[in-house]
Amino acid sequence: MVWGLVDPNSIGDFFPNGDFVGREEQIKRYFDEEMSAEQRAAFDNWDVSYREAVSRKFTEDMGPLEPHERPSEFRMAEARESLGSLIKTENRLLAVDAQLKEIIETLEPGVHQFWPIRIIQPKGEEFPGPYYGMVIRRFLDSFVPEQSNFNQTSKGSDSFFTNGPTKKDYGNLTVLKSVSAGAHLWRERRLRMPNVFLSDELQAEITRRGLRIPRHHKLKGI
Repeated sequence: MVWGLVDPNSIGDFFPNGDFVGREEQIKRYFDEEMSAEQRAAFDNWDVSYREAVSRKFTEDMGPLEPHERPSEFRMAEARESLGSLIKTENRLLAVDAQLKEIIETLEPGVHQFWPIRIIQPKGEEFPGPYYGMVIRRFLDSFVPEQSNFNQTSKGSDSFFTNGPTKKDYGNLTVLKSVSAGAHLWRERRLRMPNVFLSDELQAEITRRGLRIPRHHKLKGI
């Protein structure tokens, strides 16, 4: 069975309001001091263009983040008493708590990229429990548009979207089980929404441990 996450789009435990601390300065420093003239020219000699390219790595198949590209601190604009085990932060970067990281790495050792990221409350205290930035590093092409009900940005486009966030909408999306067999966490190359997918085994272990992740629904597998 394949599950698709419903992207959290309202501020809350799965999408805290906030910003990375020091990220812009960190990337600009690397751009100005470490990059060659040829490398800078590839980004029109503008550090903002480089920073935008780095942000695309959060969700696209563009390779792992380099050490200087990894945000290390996320400061929330509003105090929160709780957060989910999986949260979306600035520029759609995902972060997970220690339990979910351990589950994912047990099922798929060495596949995805993790690094420590501090979650800071507005007054400066660190949110309890370690969190880790996560870049999903598995991309599949299992979507079957011929057997699905979907939306597109334009006719003939190779980007597909669910019609809505409901269980019925997700159930109208069809994926090939033979392509996703053995995978536990991934993104699809053509199916843009939902954009995070979980195996039955991963979803079951999350449920067994009582972890909280965003709402998710089953897709049709053939």
